Order: sequence, then structure tokens, then C-alpha cells
Amino acid sequence: MTCSQCNTNFCYRCGERYRQLRFFGDHTSNLSIFGCKYRYLPERPHLRRFVRGSVCAGKLFVAPLILVLGLALGAIAVVIGLFVFPIYCLCKKQRKRSRTGMHW
Repeated sequence: MTCSQCNTNFCYRCGERYRQLRFFGDHTSNLSIFGCKYRYLPERPHLRRFVRGSVCAGKLFVAPLILVLGLALGAIAVVIGLFVFPIYCLCKKQRKRSRTGMHW
């Protein structure tokens, strides 16, 4: 629903304003910390908070690990490329010389 005075979108079931963060989900997500309290386990609020909090904590813990892993793999690829590319160029140049019959 949308408020006619301030133009804010809010949930018709719980009255909360719609919030959305790309990584954490939005008000319509079952496992988002911003999710509607009537959408997922409405009769068990403690379990709902525990599950949603666990999912959020898992995302907060895993995201930096994935970022660090990606950066480490990228750094390894750059280092390998810095050593392998010149060797590849030298081998290619040597092979080209041997095919044309020019020996230096």
C-alpha cells in the first residue's frame, strides 16, 4: 500500500515501511531480516527471529570470506601471468624464428 500523504510504501499486513537492501532482501522475503512478521512463522516469533538472524549472520560471515578468496585468486592469477606471459612470448618468438629458418 502507499500512503496518500507522504507517498511511502508500506505493508498492509503489519504496517511496516518497505525496506530493501540488495544483499539482505526485502519485506516480501521469508528469510530476510526486513521480512514481514506475518509472512514467515507468524505464530512463533522467537523462532522466526532466530532463523532470520542466523541467515543474516551467515551472510555477513560468508561475504568477506568470498571477497578475500576472490582477491587472493585474482592476485595469484596476476602473479602467474606476470611470469608465464613473458615466457610464452619468448617461446612464440623462438618458434617463429625456427619456422622461418632464421637463426640468430
